Amino acid sequence: MKKINVLGVGAALVDRQFSIEDNLLEELKLKKGSMDLKDQETQNQIYEKLTQLYGSSEDACGGSSTNTIYAASILGSSCSFIGKVANDLNGKFYVDNLIGANIKNKCMSLDKGVSGSCLVMVSPDAERTMSTFLGISSELKISDLDENMIEEAEIVYLEAYLVSSDSNFETTKKIIEIAKKSDTKIAVSLSDSFIVTNFKDRLLEWMEYKIDFLFCNEEEAKTFSNSSNLDAALEELNKFSNTSFVTLGKKGAVVLSKDKKISIKGFPANAIDTNGAGDMFAGGVLHQLSNGFEYEISAKFGCFLASKGVENFGPRLPDQDYIRNKELFEKM
Repeated sequence: MKKINVLGVGAALVDRQFSIEDNLLEELKLKKGSMDLKDQETQNQIYEKLTQLYGSSEDACGGSSTNTIYAASILGSSCSFIGKVANDLNGKFYVDNLIGANIKNKCMSLDKGVSGSCLVMVSPDAERTMSTFLGISSELKISDLDENMIEEAEIVYLEAYLVSSDSNFETTKKIIEIAKKSDTKIAVSLSDSFIVTNFKDRLLEWMEYKIDFLFCNEEEAKTFSNSSNLDAALEELNKFSNTSFVTLGKKGAVVLSKDKKISIKGFPANAIDTNGAGDMFAGGVLHQLSNGFEYEISAKFGCFLASKGVENFGPRLPDQDYIRNKELFEKM
């Protein structure tokens, strides 16, 4: 028996979230709905601009993988996390947040550096745009790994943002190698179309041998497959993953497994913030899978949880709402 249900691996970033007007994105030269990588100076300038206009941000330990396993852990799965933060205020805030969610981790680094951050700007239509400074989170090394953590996991969940850093990418290849030797299943999130477009070769290295689970949204699926047609995109994903979970926004999701396509209807929602919706979907799915549920019911719960998440400002729900929504779903 494995001790850990889900091990998340990702960029350890403190999320700083603001509600904004769209005209600011033009001023900052940011494409709405995208994620851009910034250096520390530019990130600080954008942060200062945002605080001048909108006051204090809403902060949480973030990053795609972290948001996913946070949901899974609060729902009751046993979770751990591999990432890297500096020994600074943001790093301590990050680690404390993980410990508070009962997530085993080995994140605090003795190396000199600055913890990474992500500025999340939410438009009036609930779309999110992100400016990311990776900081020391881009410097994960093989020597930082706790191999026992990987060997003890049922599933290791990798976010595609990791491939944007040479050091992180090399380290993830080692993680995949250990996972395969340890009968640990591999799940990958494509994370963002920008990453898929610019680092597809590295993603394909991750998938040299078929992975167990692939998570993405419709746009990422089409970008990965170089197709404007969803069915063609699904057929392409099927070459690289045993099971693919593709979110379709308010329309729901599609699950493709062994040439069997299952369509999941979305749940009504009064969306105010779509940031983290895909992460919450993945967290719900992984929690259900780790408890032995079939793909269809797991994806349905993921859609339900995401529909509740977009009604809340920030990439997460209050902790008690995860359990409350799980109980609501079980009564449906």
